[in-house]
Formats: sequence, structure tokens, C-alpha cells
Amino acid sequence: MKKILPIILTAAVLGTAATGCAAKTVQETTAAPAAQTTAAETTKAAETTQAAAEDDTKAEETTAAAEADAADPVKEAAISYFADFPEDRHMINVADLFVKMDAGEDMLIIDIRQPDAYAEGHLKGAVNIPYGPAIAENLDKIPDDVMLYVNCYSGQTSSQTVALLNIAGKYATNIQSGYNNGISVLDGYEAYIETTENVLLDETYEVDEAIAAAIGDYYAKATSDTFSSFNFPVDSLGELVDAESEDYTILSVRQAKDFAEAHIPGAFNIPFAKGMQEQFSQIPADKPVVVYCYTGQTASQVMGVLRMLGYEAYNLSGGMGSAEKETGWLGAGLPTVAE
Repeated sequence: MKKILPIILTAAVLGTAATGCAAKTVQETTAAPAAQTTAAETTKAAETTQAAAEDDTKAEETTAAAEADAADPVKEAAISYFADFPEDRHMINVADLFVKMDAGEDMLIIDIRQPDAYAEGHLKGAVNIPYGPAIAENLDKIPDDVMLYVNCYSGQTSSQTVALLNIAGKYATNIQSGYNNGISVLDGYEAYIETTENVLLDETYEVDEAIAAAIGDYYAKATSDTFSSFNFPVDSLGELVDAESEDYTILSVRQAKDFAEAHIPGAFNIPFAKGMQEQFSQIPADKPVVVYCYTGQTASQVMGVLRMLGYEAYNLSGGMGSAEKETGWLGAGLPTVAE
């Protein structure tokens, strides 16, 4: 019995040890997936935290950019142009203007054509401030307490000027289609024309210094740029499109329905309307942008605003135009695509 007892005890001890090892192995096997799950959760949590941090950084950068723009009087005024856009979109047709002239409404008409064209005949009461540096030089003499109506030859450079005058704190409206395509083609227009020279009154109006400087730079560049008055030739854009160049951005500001039916290959669309500035972030800032509309007038407003925001923007001369009238993109027989 003495020999049997140790053997029994030894067996018991070995059994217990074996049981313990088996239990430990099971526990370790069971714990392994849990450890792996914990590691995966930790990695996922870290990735989520990093993504959140990146979102916060982007939000901070966006906020900082917005605050910087708000602190810049030029950019703030340029952004406000479309944010506070009136229903008339800063445009008036000639017939409606004549009604206002007949009613004796308080206004000032600014003719920005060259002096020789002005001398041959202009709207009654109109003063001549030729497109270019002269507008910037007379900015503080142009009233801000009366409605301004501006005309050029076709409505394109006057649209630019209207945008800049409003940014400068004036109340300016473009006379649609200008003198050649609007005023002089309306029946009875002769009754509203004179050859008398009119001048600005000897009064001054306050203009923000930074805005005045920016407008001065604008007109200095406009009269010396490769593309005069920032009007981009249709044929030049046609060559870029044909070469599938990515050196330029093409922006259509026509209405969405018209864009869908036909647009210049490679163009994208931000319809001309109040609030359109909210989509300007879609426009790449690292290359030139050519803006086009129907005739070049509304695109000229957009182009002027974009230039005040720092973009190298151009207006497509004549816009989409018309094949029948042989104007603009269609008049040149250039291709379009549909969505």
C-alpha cells in the first residue's frame, strides 16, 4: 500500500498539471481573437481620429480663407456682387431706358466708347469716360447717389465696367447690346441722341483705397494685355479645344437647360444668377479661365468679378453667339456637345 499511494499521488499531480495546461491552452486560444479584435478596433479608431483631424484642418483652412476674404475689402465687395444680385441683374434694355429718360428720372449716363465715337452722337446727357485707365482715374468723381447707366459699343466692356463700378459702391446698370447693337437699332432712337459734350460735376465721392487701386490695376492690365479688354478670341479658344488643351478652364454661365442642349467641349456650367459666387470654388485658380454666355455681356460681368477675386479670367468675345448672325462660337462654325 505504501508503494501504491505515491503512484496514485503522482498520477493525480500529473493529471492536475495536464488539466491546467489544457485549460491554459484553451484560454490562450480563446484570448487570441479578442486581442486581434482589440488591435483592429484600435487601428480603426486611430484612422477615424486622423480623418476627423483632417476634416477639422480642412474646415479650419476654409474658415481661415473665408475670414481672409472678409478682411480683404476687394474680395468682400466682389463676393457681395452676386450675393446681393438684383432682379434686373444690372441690365436694362434700350426701350426701358428711353421710358425712364422720357419720365425725367434722375440718372447719369456714362458712354465708355472712344471720344471720336462719342462726338459723333451719344445719348442725351451722357458723359464720356473712355474704357480704360480713365475710368479708374475718375472713380471718385462718379456719383454713388444716383443710378448710372453705362453703354459701350456692344455691351461687353460696359458689362465689365458695371461690375467694377458696383464693387466700388456705385449703382450701375449696363445698357444691353451697347450703342451699335442696341441703341442705334431701335426705331426712333434719334430723338434721344445729341452731340453736345457733357462733363462730370466737380464733386468727389469716397471710394475704398484698396478697391480703387484694384480697379486701377484692372484697367491698366486690360489695355495692355495680349487679349485687349480681356476679350478672348473665338478662334484662339477653338484651337485650344481642338488640341484638347488642359491649360485653360472653360466656364459657361448660360442657363442649365441651354448648357445641356449644347456647350463648348470641355466646359462646365455655373448659371448666371444670384448666389452663383457660392460655386466659384469649383474654378481652378492655378490656370486661366475663359467665361462665356450668350453674347458676351453676362460673361463680362462674371469675368470682371473673378478678376477682382484674383482669377486670370477672360470673356469669350461674342459668347456662344449665333450661326445665323455669324457671331461668337457658333458663328465661327465651331463644334458643340450635349450632355
